[in-house]
Amino acid sequence: MDFITLEKVSKTYYAGTTPVEALSEVNFTVSQGDFVSIIGRSGSGKSTLMNIIGCLDQPTSGRYCFAGEDVTAFSDERLSRLRGREIGFVFQGFHLVPTLTAQENVELPLLYRGVREKQRQEMAKKALAKVGLSGRRDHRPQELSGGQQQRVAIARAIAMEPRLLLADEPTGNLDERSGQGILQILRELHDSGKTILLITHDSTVAKAAARQVLISDGVLTQVG
Repeated sequence: MDFITLEKVSKTYYAGTTPVEALSEVNFTVSQGDFVSIIGRSGSGKSTLMNIIGCLDQPTSGRYCFAGEDVTAFSDERLSRLRGREIGFVFQGFHLVPTLTAQENVELPLLYRGVREKQRQEMAKKALAKVGLSGRRDHRPQELSGGQQQRVAIARAIAMEPRLLLADEPTGNLDERSGQGILQILRELHDSGKTILLITHDSTVAKAAARQVLISDGVLTQVG
């Protein structure tokens, strides 16, 4: 059974009264343990696709199944619970709280989800160790390089052991060396069994994934 299944998924937005079709009858499947990149230019529909897969948005039409469960008609509350339990997000801009240490930044979503202090401290330490930052737990974002900040963001995303990791342009704000370090961490997470979707405009970055999908004008045009 496929882990992620989109069947004829379309998404239409409105600019005033003018309809804008961001996705057009997309069919897409991902198996558990896959590492897939979605490549597309700005405005191609890749972010809309990510938002639907990440349960941040719902399609206008079509069907989306996550781990065998049709989530298309889920309420906002059920989608929120699913996101918190099953999906980790990594963004281009890191989104770290500047006044908190790396450890505290990783703990923050665990705190919101009601994880007890001792357990969340251990979960955060484990996640930071996975990204090679055990020695930087007490550093604040401004004391870390861009690559290190993105590692903290990855640790935050994986601390709850989600089954799916969505990485949206994770190397976009980094130099080439730091970016390659982030891609290596994603490969290692994939090797450990994590399902990863990498969203990027860069075909070179996309090659880090085992499988590549091209999206253009809201249509998946190539699968390799």
